[in-house]
Amino acid sequence: MKQVLWVSRHEMTPQQLADLERALGDSVELRPWPDTVRFAGELAAPLKTADAVAAVLPVDLLAELLDIAGQKPVLLASSVREVTGRTILLPDGRRENEVRFVHCGWRQLLCLTFKARPV
Repeated sequence: MKQVLWVSRHEMTPQQLADLERALGDSVELRPWPDTVRFAGELAAPLKTADAVAAVLPVDLLAELLDIAGQKPVLLASSVREVTGRTILLPDGRRENEVRFVHCGWRQLLCLTFKARPV
């Protein structure tokens, strides 16, 4: 069984979990981290006991996470937006097309260079 640190505000869907087990070639026990991540170093301790990490994070934090993960896989879920055909009413009274996100697979982050400066 693989221990996977799941960094997201959302629960992993059954489709994502089944596909993660396929991708890792083993059953998976998720260790959720639903809190806001301010810097990737917060994840260093729980990452020590994990076999992999699957994360939904901004690009700057993904770059930091890749550095601290070492040889452990850093995985990203791929999805597509699918219009459902229904319309939803927003709190301000506007209407918009409802969409749902459909899981399309996992990608392993191998390399990421991120440089930015305030403007």
